[in-house]
Amino acid sequence: MDGTHQEENPSAHRSFHPDKYAPAKGPGRTVSKEEAGNPHGNPSKSRGARGEERSKDSGSGDKGMHDLGPRGRSQRPSGTKDASASTGVDPQDPPGTRSAG
Repeated sequence: MDGTHQEENPSAHRSFHPDKYAPAKGPGRTVSKEEAGNPHGNPSKSRGARGEERSKDSGSGDKGMHDLGPRGRSQRPSGTKDASASTGVDPQDPPGTRSAG
């Protein structure tokens, strides 16, 4: 028979009864003049287009990029790229694929 032994842990009881064991609240903090109101200013509107919208506007797309249309439940755009879309020293398509350009 495997017996288990549980240690007494008074801090666990205190953790779940803060109204009885926690110290009283302090005086609080004073908000400075600089912090009052909205210190970060007003939010600005984005002037850029979302990626989905940019891909629709670009027409044929960038060199080496191939649109595969929307996929999945979210209908997010998907696609692939070939070696011509790379900027490396000697870009090569993966074995078994042919470049469209």
